[in-house]
Amino acid sequence: MTWQIDLLERIREQVPNGSTVVPYGSVTEPDLLDGWSDLDVELQLTEDVAAQDLLGGTPWAWQDHQQVGAQHLRLVLADGRRVDLAVRGRRIGLPTPPSDNGVRFDAALAAARFGRGNDLIGMHLVLGIVRAALVDVMVAVDRDEGTVHHRSGSSRDARAAAAQELLTGSLGPELALRAAEFAERCRAEVDPDHRGDWTGLRALLASGPDVRCTAHGIFP
Repeated sequence: MTWQIDLLERIREQVPNGSTVVPYGSVTEPDLLDGWSDLDVELQLTEDVAAQDLLGGTPWAWQDHQQVGAQHLRLVLADGRRVDLAVRGRRIGLPTPPSDNGVRFDAALAAARFGRGNDLIGMHLVLGIVRAALVDVMVAVDRDEGTVHHRSGSSRDARAAAAQELLTGSLGPELALRAAEFAERCRAEVDPDHRGDWTGLRALLASGPDVRCTAHGIFP
């Protein structure tokens, strides 16, 4: 048994009476499941239900998109499990999102892509994290100098070199964690009380091997 199959059974047990649960994707072909697989499920709910009650785990990061008549929810739990839910009828309730929710979600998705050997998408996501982090540093410079116009650099330009060093490291799931930690350090320059929580990301990294793409000449 894999966690995806176990979680699917839990969802079937926890949905309100009269609801329907339709799995799709790799969980319908268990031989395809691995540590990087998420669980894809379509739900028709008769009542609202809290994500934690439905999934038996703490939401750590998520994307919640509202479409006509549907809620599309992509979740990473604190234990590293990832779930993609298409919800109709009623809604799945979520806690207040963390301030770095976007970094958390993108880092988790990048780790999964790198883990499968999809370096193109993995790097695209990492670059987004790094770019947003450098914006935080630029905001700190504006605050320090009292202007948004800068003829020359500042002492905070060292973050550019740190970003360059980060991006010249080896490709793989750990790069997502390094990018997230870099974003945490940059956020602290505008919010000294900020502390990152990479629980869900670290759990995800521990859940699957780094299966590299042999077509690119990269091996475990």
